[in-house]
Amino acid sequence: MEKPSVSRDMEAIPLYEPGKPPRALWDVDYLSELERVWGRRWGAMSDIGKIHMIMVSRPDGRELQPNIVGIEEKDKEFFGLGEEIPDLERLQQQFDRFVAILQEEGIEVVDLNLPAQVKGAYLPFPQGIRGVRDLVILNGGAIIPRLGVAPKRGCEIYWARRLLELGCPILYTVHGTGCFEGGNVCWIDSKHVLVGISVRTNPEGLRQVEPIFKMAGVEEVHPVFLSSYLGESLGYQHHLDVVFGMVDRNLAVVFPPGIDWVTLEYLRRRGVKLIEVPHEEMLNAACNCLAVEPGRVIIPAGNPRTAEALAKEGVTVIEVDLSQRISSRIRSGRGAGGGGGPVCATAPLIREPV
Repeated sequence: MEKPSVSRDMEAIPLYEPGKPPRALWDVDYLSELERVWGRRWGAMSDIGKIHMIMVSRPDGRELQPNIVGIEEKDKEFFGLGEEIPDLERLQQQFDRFVAILQEEGIEVVDLNLPAQVKGAYLPFPQGIRGVRDLVILNGGAIIPRLGVAPKRGCEIYWARRLLELGCPILYTVHGTGCFEGGNVCWIDSKHVLVGISVRTNPEGLRQVEPIFKMAGVEEVHPVFLSSYLGESLGYQHHLDVVFGMVDRNLAVVFPPGIDWVTLEYLRRRGVKLIEVPHEEMLNAACNCLAVEPGRVIIPAGNPRTAEALAKEGVTVIEVDLSQRISSRIRSGRGAGGGGGPVCATAPLIREPV
């Protein structure tokens, strides 16, 4: 076995001078050493750039309503538990097909790989732990969120542990009274990002993460003020990605009642063309479509008007049945089982910038 040769690598060291002490590498950028130290060029500062690596969390039944024990009927609303309980076998079948589609697109898929024992801050199994979307991966590493509501607190530690196992650095952990969830982060491009303010992300959370975004190369962070609750007829919008999603360069799907007028005008001024999603298709996660590359999106089945509008804009639409996930959260605004569409089910770890 050949022994490593230190001298062979000396010339690659910045500011190296033979026979002299090492000089301070104060001006050598962190990103230039990222792959040397951490193995991969971690970063996903785009919602449409080509995805190379993505994280998911396969449902195993622990997150389903019957397993959340000790909750009285009067508190089901507080814990977001509804009448619909997903069928585990169908839920897993749909999830496996979704993962197969991601792999067919050439994406490396890794699982959260939860341990046998998982404990939340307030529940035996924290709701939302399957929704790895709340991770935000900037150039060079991750922001670990602090979730906004009690039933979901506790997911953070399992996400952080898994990222470190994979070799992904953690740039920042939201703390103090800050609340910040990745479902409220939508990238217009790699320099401009929308961050929703709602019951799930508060102004203090945004104040904490904004400098981290700027250090990663973001030029503008635009706050979006979500109503969170639009009434029984319109549903619950705690996350921006439920009512907005980029699908191609300067093209997005949107449910206009869920977004403030200032943001709609901001998007138009930035040249983003908006495809309006009807109410019934918003409830079926039509805005929660996942672009695997510019102009190529995975969308939940059962959204014909949105799919047709996307196709007219030249977008390739890949439909996937996620009814067991969607029925458990977005459609009713409550419930267990993971919830959400293709975006909510994934956390891109390595993605090309746009």
